[in-house]
Amino acid sequence: MGNKFLLFTVVLALLCSCVDVIAETTSLEPVKEGETIDRKQIVEKLNGYFAKNTVKFDDNYDFKHIVVTNQKDFDKYFGIAKTMNNQVDKVNFAENSVIAIITKPANISRKIDLIYCELKDDRLLIKYHIREGSKNTYAATGLYLATIPRNVVQVKFQSRYNVGIVDVK
Repeated sequence: MGNKFLLFTVVLALLCSCVDVIAETTSLEPVKEGETIDRKQIVEKLNGYFAKNTVKFDDNYDFKHIVVTNQKDFDKYFGIAKTMNNQVDKVNFAENSVIAIITKPANISRKIDLIYCELKDDRLLIKYHIREGSKNTYAATGLYLATIPRNVVQVKFQSRYNVGIVDVK
């Protein structure tokens, strides 16, 4: 009986460790024999930034979806969070736009995970999940920041409870 319980526990732990997966979407067309696929990700996460406290939130929502297409607007919403150990990713706005999912500042830590993304023509679907963690003595903002192809004209953000559509301007 003890061995079955141990085996069950190990299998359950392995399954739980596979939950945090970011979907990498590639071409939906079938591959012909001898042909290779460019495995470039549609959504590439950006590191080394924080959401400025000037970001305004709607009173009815604890989060905000943003799509930025130029450096001036990017600098309005985000600052560089350089430390001794991290690397700040650069954005090439000639080739990319930037998407952001931001949570309202709170005393509970929040982590935003990308679950799935799909590009159909010039429309992008982003599915994500916000996980709440431990209580803090300070207010913090959750942030998921990533680049997307410049040719995307509309982004549909979808979480378990909400859907938001942002037209790229």
